[in-house]
Amino acid sequence: MKRLVIILIAGFVFTLCLSAYKTIQALAHPIRYESIIEINAERFSIPSYLIASVINVESSYNETAISSKDALGLMQVKLDTAQYISDLYNLGETIQENDLLTAEKNIEYGCRYLKYLINKFENTFTALIAYNAGETRVMVWLKDENFSTDGKSIYNIPYKETKNYIEKIKKNMKFYEKIYK
Repeated sequence: MKRLVIILIAGFVFTLCLSAYKTIQALAHPIRYESIIEINAERFSIPSYLIASVINVESSYNETAISSKDALGLMQVKLDTAQYISDLYNLGETIQENDLLTAEKNIEYGCRYLKYLINKFENTFTALIAYNAGETRVMVWLKDENFSTDGKSIYNIPYKETKNYIEKIKKNMKFYEKIYK
């Protein structure tokens, strides 16, 4: 009888811990703007879980986030970057700050820019490094054997902030991949 009570208590405690863990995971990995993410994932051939990961790491799903470097919204897109992408693809749009503080426009331009980087670097993680550190810096790093051996991927990220960014993206991707698959 004592064993049964111990087993029941242990099972109850385990269930509580599991529930708490799931709650903490849900708080750490919110899921919002799913339809906008799905539309842009399909439109730009970027996995939904990758977009969700970038949003979580960049802004923690804060639609009106503004960084100290003037990056805006969910995917932390700079105004000049969005305008560059609009001009590059002849979209005929003049992008305003308020545009990038809306989920629809921010996720669209964040995905447009990310897709541009993926196409340019032909490596998703190199593109993500460029998304954080800037494509000019990444092009320099790719030419330096201290950071890249093949000129396509970076094995040694010299910026601690960018290194931490990529680690966070990878952790988030594991979580969101389970949800989106």
